[in-house]
Amino acid sequence: MIKIVQFLNQVQAGLGGDEKMNIPPSAQHGGAGLGMLLKSTLMRFGGDITGTVICGDNYFLQNKDKAIEEILELIKKFNPDVVICGPALNYKRYGECCGYLVESIEEKLKIPAFAAMAEDSTGKELFRKRVYIIKTPGRGGVGLNNSLKNIASFAVKLAMHEPIGSAEQEGYFTRE
Repeated sequence: MIKIVQFLNQVQAGLGGDEKMNIPPSAQHGGAGLGMLLKSTLMRFGGDITGTVICGDNYFLQNKDKAIEEILELIKKFNPDVVICGPALNYKRYGECCGYLVESIEEKLKIPAFAAMAEDSTGKELFRKRVYIIKTPGRGGVGLNNSLKNIASFAVKLAMHEPIGSAEQEGYFTRE
């Protein structure tokens, strides 16, 4: 079974909206929030969410270096094969958090990682040339099930160090 850690913001973890944007990083075993839906899809591909790391968008962006270090420490405890940051959908601040975190995970932990977000997320343009970003719909958008399948398949490929296909084949934004 491929061990996966998922990074979620306060909204996607089901902890609340704007009133919870300042929560510091925390972790729990297994999936949470939207991760519970992703978990069932991952299981069909041979993966499982063994841990979820949660952080409020404002906390992350206002304390970026500190938040990243705290989150990296939490991720290490799960010893994952791959880390999924998102899906951020079109939550703009969350998309940025995901991009910064993927870069740090790959650079400092040497663990494969990627993000998932919508076309209109500010994180997409900031990071698509540097990290893999799987396409998702916006909030409540049609196509979430297809995106979850792409996320699950991509996570397993990265964890197994299998060749990555084209953006069209895999469902990520082009990196040019």
